[in-house]
Amino acid sequence: MAKGQELIYAAVGIGDLAVEKAARLTKLADPVAAQKAYDDVIKRGRTFSKKVSNSAATKRALAQTKTARSQIKAATTSVSKAVEANVQATRSIAQRFAKAS
Repeated sequence: MAKGQELIYAAVGIGDLAVEKAARLTKLADPVAAQKAYDDVIKRGRTFSKKVSNSAATKRALAQTKTARSQIKAATTSVSKAVEANVQATRSIAQRFAKAS
C-alpha cells in the first residue's frame, strides 16, 4: 500500500476514533469536558492536515500528478492527430485505386 494512502487511512481512522470517544464522553462526562475533548480533536486534525498538505512529499506528488496529466493530454493529442493523418492517407490511397480501376 502506498505511503500516502496509509496516511489518509490513518487520518480517517483517527477521526473515526475521535468521534467515537467524543460520543462516549458526552454520555459519561459533563458537556464542558466533552466539548473540550472534541475541540482538542478538531485542533489535532487541523494540525495534521496542514502538516500533510505542506509536506515535501505531498508537494512532489502533486507536481508529478500535474506533469503526468500534461503528458497524457499531449499523448492523446498526438494519437488523435496520427489517427486523423492515417485516415486521410487511407482515403487518398483508396481514391487513387478507385480512379485507376
